[in-house]
Amino acid sequence: MHQPGPQPECRETSEAPSWGELEALCEALLCLSQQVAGALQQGAGAPALVPLLRQEADLARRLQEGIARPACPDARAGECRQRLAGRLRALLELEQANCGLLRRRGIRIRGPRALPPRSATCL
Repeated sequence: MHQPGPQPECRETSEAPSWGELEALCEALLCLSQQVAGALQQGAGAPALVPLLRQEADLARRLQEGIARPACPDARAGECRQRLAGRLRALLELEQANCGLLRRRGIRIRGPRALPPRSATCL
């Protein structure tokens, strides 16, 4: 009989965000990314872009940390995980488009080096 591998440690809700909280963080990040796209399309300069990009980086870090610390599963965990995965795909596409807009303006953004080359990080 096959024994399942070790499961990630289940942490209390006070330490790890719920799937709903992760979804809310992702939605906030999508909204902010859309603001960045709008600002780029309108030709905004550094004084307008830098605060948005810093806010975006902070939210992305919080989302990444939340995903790395699994909350206790509940009956809706699978459904929430699937929704979150879809929203993360949409976020990645938007971030890649933003990186393209930044490159066309001659702006280089450096992000975490641990991400694969095809990630949303502009190099």
